[in-house]
Amino acid sequence: MLAAFYFYQQKRGNQLLKQKQETETSILKLKSIQSQLNPHFIFNSLSSIQSLINSNEINAANEYLSRFSDLMRNTLVQSNNLFQKLDKEINILDTFLKLEQLRFQFSYQITTDGIINKFDTEIPSLLLQPIVENAVKHGVSGLREKGVIQIYFYLGGADMLVEIKDNGPGFRNVSEENGYGLKLTDDRIKLLNNLMKEQEIIKNIYRKDDETVVQLIFKNR
Repeated sequence: MLAAFYFYQQKRGNQLLKQKQETETSILKLKSIQSQLNPHFIFNSLSSIQSLINSNEINAANEYLSRFSDLMRNTLVQSNNLFQKLDKEINILDTFLKLEQLRFQFSYQITTDGIINKFDTEIPSLLLQPIVENAVKHGVSGLREKGVIQIYFYLGGADMLVEIKDNGPGFRNVSEENGYGLKLTDDRIKLLNNLMKEQEIIKNIYRKDDETVVQLIFKNR
């Protein structure tokens, strides 16, 4: 009896140790992916500044640089955190869209359901930025003033949903749909779902009413 109890305790201890090691490995991988997002974002932002300068839009380039420094300060602070409050994530998205608006002149709107407490709800840090960046680059950039991006945060039962819509032409090929930023986002979602099996994140991409829609479902939020 004692031998069986000892064997059970040892087996349980090994399982707990394995779970702990898997969790620590997943967290390290998540942080590694987040660290890759910053250089990707910085490169694209510097490309935007260069484009404005080459177009002799010096005032716009200066304004872009000023706002870019504020955005970088916020993203660098949050990049070490796996999660952040929803209001901070929305603020980063708003600043990013204002930056890209200087270059492409599209319009945008961010709407949050009044039921959602932005200051208490947590979301994975910088998870949405690559998706919004993709909506600009492959969606509205060619439409200029006719381009529209809409971001909605709302509740569906126990779940929080986010929809990012643009009225662009949609993905023309597989490489656009699986771009670097989106691939990192998909990798992060997989790791997050392994860590939080009761609060998984589901990502859907589809066309509806001549719009490209990226929908994220945050289960049990």
